[in-house]
Amino acid sequence: MKTTTMVITIAAAMGFFAIAATKAASKDFSVAGQTLSVGASTDLNYTTGVEDWIWELTPSAGVTALGIGLSVATDIDMLELDEGDIFQGLDFTADYTVPSTNINLYTEVSTDADLEFGDVTVGAKVSF
Repeated sequence: MKTTTMVITIAAAMGFFAIAATKAASKDFSVAGQTLSVGASTDLNYTTGVEDWIWELTPSAGVTALGIGLSVATDIDMLELDEGDIFQGLDFTADYTVPSTNINLYTEVSTDADLEFGDVTVGAKVSF
């Protein structure tokens, strides 16, 4: 492959990746004074060396009430839709930002395809 052709191909792919890696759709609703968010994101990437394409779609839903954010999401491998194992489980997250600080407290837990819960992660993030 000529260098010019390769540069043009890489530039076109990077432009496509920039578009593909952004929010696919997102909508916020007000329900009983709280915010309900429904959306999806997509990630398309290529890894050199192993020459592997990955395209994941992540639909999600969440609610924020009294400063506590609760969300659920799942990953769908778009390149293997015809192989049958589309649903791999759910990812649950709860987070709380401590007022007047840069501290975010969170917990995460995931399920498998049979909705069996795995390990729970609890932590704090400090941003500065």
